[in-house]
Amino acid sequence: MKISGILVYILVLVFMVAGPGSGEVTTQMGVVGAGNVYTTGSIFVESSPPGASALLDGGVDQLVTPGTFGSVIPGLHTVQVTKPGYQPSSQNIDVRIGARSNLIMTLVQITDSGGIFVRSDPRGADLYIDGLFLGTTDQTVGGLAPGPHSVKMKTAGYLEWTETVVVESGRIAKVTAKLIQERSASTGDIRVTSSPPGSSVYVDGNYMGVIPPDETLDITDLNPGSYLIVFRKSGYIDYSTTTAIEAGKVVQIDATLRPGGSTPAGANAEIVSNPGGADVYINGQFLGITPLFFQNVTPGTYTVELKMDGYVPYSSSGQAAAGQDIEVIANLAPLAPVTLAPTTEVAPISIAGVLAGVTGYLFVSGKYRAGRSRGDKK
Repeated sequence: MKISGILVYILVLVFMVAGPGSGEVTTQMGVVGAGNVYTTGSIFVESSPPGASALLDGGVDQLVTPGTFGSVIPGLHTVQVTKPGYQPSSQNIDVRIGARSNLIMTLVQITDSGGIFVRSDPRGADLYIDGLFLGTTDQTVGGLAPGPHSVKMKTAGYLEWTETVVVESGRIAKVTAKLIQERSASTGDIRVTSSPPGSSVYVDGNYMGVIPPDETLDITDLNPGSYLIVFRKSGYIDYSTTTAIEAGKVVQIDATLRPGGSTPAGANAEIVSNPGGADVYINGQFLGITPLFFQNVTPGTYTVELKMDGYVPYSSSGQAAAGQDIEVIANLAPLAPVTLAPTTEVAPISIAGVLAGVTGYLFVSGKYRAGRSRGDKK
């Protein structure tokens, strides 16, 4: 992904005309909804400070802390907690039938943020910073607190790459990684796509991630065996398939989801920005950071705002109709031009004005790991 332009512009914005009125963003679909204590569990989420936005499984449900996600199907799930001015945090949590799982998260306040520019060979690797999925490489991620951050890149057929990168105030750390192909691997991988995109993917009941627009989702390091893969998206019938994993092999699954029999009650929304990690406000309410995915959004009029230190804020309004898939893909323009240093040497990255005199750092080595992921057979 590249930063370009002086003005903020939007690449894709589809808001289908609906009836008058406005609404709160409501996300209840897939892993939550119909169910009772005999078939589902719950997750209680508390944060310090309170009043943070908590997202379940990439956006199938949302609440403001403290609060409880109810009627959650058993299995491994991911809760992401964000609040303006604080470092986002993400944690996996296991849900059991009839039980309440408790999650207490302490957020770290950001005083003067920095960023990381990440490049990989090959491009298109799934990028995680501090456990949060932030899209694919190459891209810049901003709004990071000064201090160490865990950077992870993975793509099917390659060893997972990890590194601890130190971010400094007003500086952009530059990470370049050459991924290494797996040789004589004892595990296998799955590469998934869906039409439409934005599906939540589960392996044997465990949440693996959301398929971003025009991208794939790689599920790596699965032990040989048979797995049930389920794709879920509001307004569509679940797509399920069983696949066999072999050591050293990559299985490609392209899922085409069919619309449900009845008219969907809400819309689906996908909000992506470059740089990633921008604060997202909908109708003035903070709901998380990009990339952000919502299912079963109540029809109505919405204003989407994206904000990040050092960049021109983005704002656009429109209407969402039941059954529509909305994509918002926006490039945020820096307050002044950004010059990226060559990848082969340490050189300054200059952002005049807010980030004047920024210095880049080059990390050419990392840690490579081949091991089990959360969807593996024991």
